[in-house]
Amino acid sequence: MKRFVETEIAIMWLEKDILFFIWKEQVYIDLSNAKKIVAARIRLQQGKSYPIVCRMRGLQNVDKDAWRYLEKEGTESIKYLVLVANTPLGRAFSKFIIGKVAPVPTKVFEDMDEAEQFLLQNR
Repeated sequence: MKRFVETEIAIMWLEKDILFFIWKEQVYIDLSNAKKIVAARIRLQQGKSYPIVCRMRGLQNVDKDAWRYLEKEGTESIKYLVLVANTPLGRAFSKFIIGKVAPVPTKVFEDMDEAEQFLLQNR
């Protein structure tokens, strides 16, 4: 059964033992939004760690306090993080995440299907 959560800034669901995470358009993440989205993701996961496919399109800005929060508490229960970045801004955010934020294994793809296939083959 597919579990699904939608907030004002993101849509996420569990399918094939992968958590899919899609930012909505023109999203600005401050500390409050970061805490809300992490709490929603953790509730969806119900105590289980999952690999995550995160589409970066739609994400416009993340403030410094939100980055700090996402770097620590935001990585709870993530086995592997696969970012889908096919815009210049998405690629810039991805480089930042890989270089500074992600304490979990992270890979970047330009296509959702490729990202999903990678996780299905590398569980």
